[in-house]
Amino acid sequence: MLIRHKIIIWFITLSGLLLALFSVYIYVASATSRRNIFIDRLKKKATDTKEIYSLHDKAAEDVITSITEQSEYVFDEHNHLIFSLNSLNDFHFDESFFKAVSERKEYTFTYEVPGKKYPKEGYAMRVRQGDNIHTIVITAYNRSGFQQLKDLSSTLVVGNLFFLAMIGLSAYVLSANAFQPIKALVAQSESVQGHELGFRLTYDNPRDEIGIVASSFNNVLEKIQALAESQKSFISYASHELRTPLAAVNGILETSLQYDKDDASIKASMAAARKEIQKAVGLVNGLLQLAKIESPDALVEKSNLNVVDVLLDAISFYQMKNPAQEFNFDIAESLAEDIYIEVHGHAQLLRTALINLIDNASKYSRQQPVEIKLMVESPEKVFIQIIVNEDLPFLLDPFYRGKNVSGFEGFGLGLPLTQRILALHNGAVTLLKNEYGGVTANVVLPAFF
Repeated sequence: MLIRHKIIIWFITLSGLLLALFSVYIYVASATSRRNIFIDRLKKKATDTKEIYSLHDKAAEDVITSITEQSEYVFDEHNHLIFSLNSLNDFHFDESFFKAVSERKEYTFTYEVPGKKYPKEGYAMRVRQGDNIHTIVITAYNRSGFQQLKDLSSTLVVGNLFFLAMIGLSAYVLSANAFQPIKALVAQSESVQGHELGFRLTYDNPRDEIGIVASSFNNVLEKIQALAESQKSFISYASHELRTPLAAVNGILETSLQYDKDDASIKASMAAARKEIQKAVGLVNGLLQLAKIESPDALVEKSNLNVVDVLLDAISFYQMKNPAQEFNFDIAESLAEDIYIEVHGHAQLLRTALINLIDNASKYSRQQPVEIKLMVESPEKVFIQIIVNEDLPFLLDPFYRGKNVSGFEGFGLGLPLTQRILALHNGAVTLLKNEYGGVTANVVLPAFF
C-alpha cells in the first residue's frame, strides 16, 4: 500500500473518530440538558401541587396540566394516597419507592409504559405541611424532548458521514499535492541510465523535508560515484600491472618450451618465471592489503604502544632483509630523559606503514644511511621524519612510482597503503622536499606521555 493511501486512511479514521467523539459529546450533553430541564418543570409542578393542596382542594379544579400526560399525587406520612389529579395509574407506588423518597427527600425516576416509544419520567419530594408529612409525586411524558434527541442523533449521523466524505476528498487532494514533489523525484530517478554516474536529483525547495531527502540522496550518489570511479581506476591499474608479470611468465615458458634443451636452461627459465610470479603475488598481496584497509567495515583492534618500540621493531625487521642498510635513528633532545611515548593503535599495521616508508627510503638512498628522527610536535602529537626520495607529487596515489626507480622492484602500493593505515590511527603522512634535494616523509600521530 502506498504511503499516500495510508495517510488518507489514517486521516479519515482519525477524523472520523474525533467527529464521533464530538457527536457523542453533543448527544450526551443534549440528553442531560433535556432531562434537567424536564425535571425542573416537574419540580415546579410539584411545588404548585403543594400550594394547591394547602388550599384544601379549593383550587384543584382550576389547575391546568401543561405537560403531556401529567399526573399529580399526594401521599400522607403512611404512604396513603390523599390527593391526585389526572391519575393515569401507569406507575406502581411500592414500599421501595417511598423508602427512596424518604431517604433522599427528592427523588427522580423513569419507567416504561406499554405502548409508549419513550419512557415516562417522574419527580417526587417529601415535604412537611403543618404537623403532617406529605409525599408529592409528578409524572409526565416528554415525547417532544425525546423526539428532538432522536432528530439530533439522525442529524449527527448524516453530518458525520457527509463530513467524512469531505475529509476523505480533501485528504486525497492534499496528499496528491504533497506527494507531487516525490513523484517528480521518482520520475527523475527512473529516467536515469545505468552509465550516468553524474546524475543528481533537482528540487526547487532544498529546505523542506523532501529537499533534505533529495540532498541526502545526492550525497549518497556522490559517494557512489566516487567509489565507482575509484573501483574503475583501481581495476584498470591492477589489470595493467598484473598483465606485465603474467605476460613475462607466459613469454618465459613459451621460450623455454621451444629452446631449452638442458637442465640448466630449464632451471634458469623456471627461476625467471618464479621471479615474475613472485612479483604478481606481491602485487596481489598489496592490493588485498589496500582493499582491506579501505573497506568501510574494517575493524582494527588497538592498544597502547610505545612509539620507540614500534620504530625499532620496524628498523630491525627491515635490517633482517637488508643487513647492509644503515640507519641513523635520532631522538630529539627534549625526549632524551624520558622517551616513553605511547600511541593508541595496531602494532602490526603501524609497523607495516613504517616499513613501507623505510623501504622507500632505503631503495632510493643510493646505499646511504637512512635518516629517521623522532620529535614531539605538540603535547599531544608525536612527529617522525624519514627521508624518502626526490619525487613529491602523486607518491600517495596507487601504482604511481617515482622517476628515480629504474632498477628497483615495486608496484607503487607502499605509500598509499601507509597513508590509509595512518588515517585509521587519526594520523597523517606528508611528503616535502628537503634541503638535500630529496623528499622527507613527515608522519604525525596522536600520542600521550
